[in-house]
Amino acid sequence: MSEDHSRWLAFKRSMGLDHDYLAHYLEVRAVVVNEEALRIGRGRGEGFEGSDLPVVKDLNNVPYIPGSSLKGAFRSWLEALHSPLDTCRASDVSLECCSLKAEAIYKLVEWIKRELYRGFEIPTKALSERLSELYGILDSLKRKYGRCPEADIVVERFKEAVKLALDVGKEKVRLGELVERLQGHVEGYKLKPCVICRVFGNKALAAHVNISDARPLGNVLTLVRTRVAIDRFTQAALPGALFDYEYVPAGYKWAFKLVGWNINLSDSGHDASQLLAALLRHLALHGVPAGGMKSVGHGLLKLAPEETVVKTCTVERGELRCEEKTLREVLGV
Repeated sequence: MSEDHSRWLAFKRSMGLDHDYLAHYLEVRAVVVNEEALRIGRGRGEGFEGSDLPVVKDLNNVPYIPGSSLKGAFRSWLEALHSPLDTCRASDVSLECCSLKAEAIYKLVEWIKRELYRGFEIPTKALSERLSELYGILDSLKRKYGRCPEADIVVERFKEAVKLALDVGKEKVRLGELVERLQGHVEGYKLKPCVICRVFGNKALAAHVNISDARPLGNVLTLVRTRVAIDRFTQAALPGALFDYEYVPAGYKWAFKLVGWNINLSDSGHDASQLLAALLRHLALHGVPAGGMKSVGHGLLKLAPEETVVKTCTVERGELRCEEKTLREVLGV
């Protein structure tokens, strides 16, 4: 692989656009314990259980934790950990802005690729003559992501970043040099999708992790608890607001699989990999709340590091070379 190609792939990886090739494969066969009562609900009155708020169950009437619930809980915890100035929030319009950045970079990469048939040395004049084409594509994204309050600013900064990257003062530029200049300006203008979106995805960027449903290891007994809603003004019981809900008592073990694409937990220079490592470390040491009724002591899930197996694979000459270790061995937790 040439140096130019290596820089091209490194640029795509740093921006989260590396789904078209595989360098690292991660598989975490996780075991978690619900250290508190767990309630992953499926809506009032659904099913025939006789509870106002039943828990979600499969076709065999066995409770499980949907992968979407796990992914949402993990992302929410990471968003709380990071400053809103550095990362977006899945629950507000900042996700629109991060999605805009991701799609703009994708369009930019595709725009550059059209000249790659000439080799790794690209005529700057050919790209400069097509700038109006790229600008039109970027302007269309302002309309697509109109809910982003900074859409105009983001697009104009992208245009400026491209213009500066092409201003090399010579007729031809090596691909490696071009992407290095481009990366510097994109990061300087803070146009890179946030690290959480590069791991968990957004509207324009596919996720680098896949999280399966968590299934119980053994039989699960559910219980029903009766409660009454409280009037927020009088602080007394609200008349006619008696209800019950189903929950899973504390102490059960659940197994799920997390697969990471181009994620390497030992790569200290890759922020997306280190984000996932931090999540797994916290999940093992402290746990992450999931499901409903968290404010009344429900939902804490904690990894069992000795029972969680991490398979780390690297692509070598077209083959996966893998090794397996426990999470405790990998992260020292």
